Amino acid sequence: YTLPTEAQWEYACRAGTTTAFNNGTNIETEEQIYGECPNLDPLAWYYHNSGSKTHPVGLKQPNAWGLYDMHGNVMEWCLDVKGRYPTTPVVDPVGEDTEPYPAVRGGSYSYYDDSAKGCRSAERDTRLNTATSTSLGFRVALAPVPVPTKDMTIPLSEDVNLDMIWIEPGTFLMGSPEDELGREDNEVQHQVTLTQGYWLGKYEVTQAQYETIMGNNPSDQPELFEGFCFGIGANYPVYFVNWIEAMEFCKKLNEQEKTAGRLPEGYEYTLPTEAQWEYACRAGTTTALNSGKNLSDEVECPEVDEVGWYWFNCDVKTHPVGQKKPNAWRLYDMHGNVWEWCLDKYGDYPTEAVTDPLGSTSSVERVMRGGSWDGGASYSRSAYRWGIEFNGQYYTFGFRVALAPVK
Repeated sequence: YTLPTEAQWEYACRAGTTTAFNNGTNIETEEQIYGECPNLDPLAWYYHNSGSKTHPVGLKQPNAWGLYDMHGNVMEWCLDVKGRYPTTPVVDPVGEDTEPYPAVRGGSYSYYDDSAKGCRSAERDTRLNTATSTSLGFRVALAPVPVPTKDMTIPLSEDVNLDMIWIEPGTFLMGSPEDELGREDNEVQHQVTLTQGYWLGKYEVTQAQYETIMGNNPSDQPELFEGFCFGIGANYPVYFVNWIEAMEFCKKLNEQEKTAGRLPEGYEYTLPTEAQWEYACRAGTTTALNSGKNLSDEVECPEVDEVGWYWFNCDVKTHPVGQKKPNAWRLYDMHGNVWEWCLDKYGDYPTEAVTDPLGSTSSVERVMRGGSWDGGASYSRSAYRWGIEFNGQYYTFGFRVALAPVK
């Protein structure tokens, strides 16, 4: 539920008409512009017939779509800010949003200006968004949630947010070239096209985010780790999470966001597919790391130091998200810190070009990507992949969420 955009309001008001009023009539003389107008009388309460007051809704004639009082009675707030109209055709327009002056439409009972001219289908006015008046009202629209095409910050609670980065669709080379240092045989290079955009978590899911949605923190269980602490805190990545629990987090997040009215139509929170993960990790690069650099050593490597926490710089623990260098698309910790579950099953890559792949259909293992703090440099490469059964749990297993088209 929301206010209608100006375009939605006028489209509904006109109900197929192209005349000044939605009963198919116009203002016929100059005197009728600010004077009494017989063509408007059946449709609207306006300056010359209102008796200087509003009237109960629905007493005048409706338009062809059954909508009442689109002309007169009270002016109606619109969602968008009044600005200059474009001069070319547009689709689903939303007006300017740089000033706090939303459009108001329809005219009212009250003012001399709200004579026939002010009540026309095309008449546009504006008010400061904090203004109140006896001539200002509104009607609601039940409209599709707009699909944003930019980054979003989702409030999970009063003090915990989830930052999502918009990823444009595109084509890339998945896997690694045969001469890449540390390459494995399961990284056959092939072309992948992703036809739909999606959002991906800016960071790995943190312990605060997980606890907000799930009600517990699986990372805070020192008795399971023989007294060791591998990083506990609100902004540390959550770990000791299996694939089932990661998907349950997504399910509960979907329920919360649907209830809040923030879930874009046709999208759902889920784990990224392996292709979505690598495409976002690479951010246009074809090198071993998303910094545009390759490894100088498979085990201990200064190039990894820039972008990720791995065995030789981690002090045997995870670290708060967002401390290393992000990639070109502003995603952090795609290399190291914790392994990240992917949606699809683990299997061999195809050798030909594919579109929107979903992985193996027969394996019992799920894909892990990104490396972790307890591995060497080669495990943190953009192309490195392996699989483990979906109920696997370990103190380096975490995840990040995608907001992706419903499969």
